[in-house]
Amino acid sequence: MKVRRFYLTILTAAILFGLSSCGQKEEPAVEAAPAAAEVKGITLENAFYYDHVDGHKNVVPTPAVVLFEYEQLNNVRYQVAYIACTCRGPEVNYWSVANVEIDKNDLSISHISYEADSTDHYTAGMYGDSIESWDGTPVRELFDGFIADNILGKTEADIDAYEPMHGEVDTYTGATVTPNNAMRMLQGLFEYHKANYGS
Repeated sequence: MKVRRFYLTILTAAILFGLSSCGQKEEPAVEAAPAAAEVKGITLENAFYYDHVDGHKNVVPTPAVVLFEYEQLNNVRYQVAYIACTCRGPEVNYWSVANVEIDKNDLSISHISYEADSTDHYTAGMYGDSIESWDGTPVRELFDGFIADNILGKTEADIDAYEPMHGEVDTYTGATVTPNNAMRMLQGLFEYHKANYGS
């Protein structure tokens, strides 16, 4: 008896469902999204290209990713992930994260750090390059000096006019790609900034 009721309930539900769909227009077919294998690359709106240079002076357009972006009254805060040095083995080609603030009034670098943000309260950057070069040169210490002398407070025009170091004299790091690619990344960041906030 219980089994018969169960089958009658199922049959009634099927009939009601069939009747409810009568007279309705057929929906147009929806095209399926392309299979994963058909999708080529990844599209990022919060990225830009910069001209990465390696230790052999090869220049390759390379993406940098804006991890964080926040507009304030007078400046825009950024966290930008980019690769500085590809001269090492691939197992240690870590990306650096630069914490940068661009002044909206004069297009200058009001803050840049690979550690603390401008409030000195949060860790917003990461230095992903060598601390010392192969000959013991204190790369990080000299790079911090380079930032103080050549980046902090400089305008877009100053950054764009920078002549990359290559040759016999390397007064900064023993491996010029670190400051070179910081400058090249900033050149790309300025273009990204102007596209979003004007010049």
